[in-house]
Amino acid sequence: MLIDMRTRYCPFCKEQIHYQALVCRYCTRDLPPKVQSQRKNSHGWLAAIIAAGVIVGGAAFLAAEFLEERKNWLTEPTRRQKPQNPPD
Repeated sequence: MLIDMRTRYCPFCKEQIHYQALVCRYCTRDLPPKVQSQRKNSHGWLAAIIAAGVIVGGAAFLAAEFLEERKNWLTEPTRRQKPQNPPD
């Protein structure tokens, strides 16, 4: 059996209590729910999704520009160098 030792501090008496406690065992006051930790996780996912979108959009833009330039390379007539006359 694994014992979970995560704790937090009571906002009223500042004693260390279990992180899921609903009532402080030292001052016997009702504890407010921990809502802030859930909000922090959602911001992390939002930032990751935005970063992924920027990366994918940038890669798509670069691929489109490369393909356009490649099309120009293939349709250009080949340039032949003029034969150079040997010096006299």
